Amino acid sequence: MLIAGFLLLPAGAADQIVVTINHQTISLYRTADLETAKQQAIADRKPIAWIASAPKMLDGRGTISLENSRGATLHAIYALRDRAVLVFEDAYVENHKILPLVDEALHTPDPHYTPPTVVFLDPEASQVLAQVTYEPGFVKRAHALADALDQVKAKMNAASTTPNK
Repeated sequence: MLIAGFLLLPAGAADQIVVTINHQTISLYRTADLETAKQQAIADRKPIAWIASAPKMLDGRGTISLENSRGATLHAIYALRDRAVLVFEDAYVENHKILPLVDEALHTPDPHYTPPTVVFLDPEASQVLAQVTYEPGFVKRAHALADALDQVKAKMNAASTTPNK
């Protein structure tokens, strides 16, 4: 049974990656299209979930419950599909070539992190709100993603109720 698959849209189509996981079609922006992702995040009032992994994890094989990097990548994409604007980074090709704020978060606490890692940003991509490092275990990974989403929600709610200076 095909659980995950991907299609890279033409460059003129906002350079998004489209994956199908559990019969759900999910779009992810490429790092090169961060400005468009930010515009969508601001308009939708959603955080940005920056997922650093390997494109081969999106090759159409696997499920979200696999206890490896493939499963963790698919799980993050699937779990965050409606809760954040997704940005995909090729963790190997784009390493140290991306938004410095995200690059620093990816390499903290482990300078040689194991993909995937998810970095949650505010809609303007100006601050890190939470981070989920690679976790092979499905249940632990699900809890880590849920905890990060709670942190993100609390920080975004606090920011929206703080008066402008």
